[in-house]
Amino acid sequence: MKISTEISSFRPYGENRDVLRLLKEGGFDAYDFSMFRGDRERLIDEPHYLRGAEKLREYGESIGISCNQTHAPFPTVRPGDEAFNAVMFDEIVRAIEVSGALGAAVCVVHPCNDYSAEQNAELYARFEPFARRAGVKIGVENMWNWEKGAPNACAAACSEHGDFLRHLSLLPDDVFVACLDIGHAEMAGLNTSAVQMIETLGGRLQAMHLHDNDKVYDEHLLPYTRSVDFAPVIEALKKAGYQGDITLEASSFLPKFPVSLYPAAAKLMAAVAENFRQKIAG
Repeated sequence: MKISTEISSFRPYGENRDVLRLLKEGGFDAYDFSMFRGDRERLIDEPHYLRGAEKLREYGESIGISCNQTHAPFPTVRPGDEAFNAVMFDEIVRAIEVSGALGAAVCVVHPCNDYSAEQNAELYARFEPFARRAGVKIGVENMWNWEKGAPNACAAACSEHGDFLRHLSLLPDDVFVACLDIGHAEMAGLNTSAVQMIETLGGRLQAMHLHDNDKVYDEHLLPYTRSVDFAPVIEALKKAGYQGDITLEASSFLPKFPVSLYPAAAKLMAAVAENFRQKIAG
């Protein structure tokens, strides 16, 4: 069980290599490589993107840090916008290929928020051959929607534990796994909780996005800084025999600090992740 964090929020610190060195020195033993639209140095924009990924993997291995998972760009599709969808298909295929070159076990690819389980199964089927070729599993994530004027989030693909399991039941389990976004699961209005998700998903749960919020908004803050009660979540993970990694997605925590404090912030983040690892393992 490794401890890792997304790297998108660290990119103001420097180039990818600078971020990896910072995370290693901060106490992380892995990283979640972000390939979001608008990010710089996300590799998939480069002409020789696979060679770039291989070089980054080699550098990480030389300093003792590995890529445990990645995050493909999103939204995966916009219903009815075929021009956008064609571009995104190519970007996500590249993201899967980069994931394999980096040595990641899982590449998180969002379902379409407004698709049914059957529609998302058809969507994911298009990426399955590329995942098999790259030797990477695709992580399916629980999402959320928000209607204008509503007091809290509302249903989206995989937002409720039963629907998440329904999505996974239509996908081959040797390629598709659950990436539980613990913060999303704790948002009001979604008729679930992180504990219910863990209990329902069972062995399909092989990755996570760990962060905190006020239990209403998707704030992506560091655990123990907001309102989520993580004690029952940890107990549920222990009971389920969770074997995946502890991956932070506290992407709104770091930007509150000046870049000069990123090394200190990284050490605190790694300490929080390590606390989770020890409690789950214990």
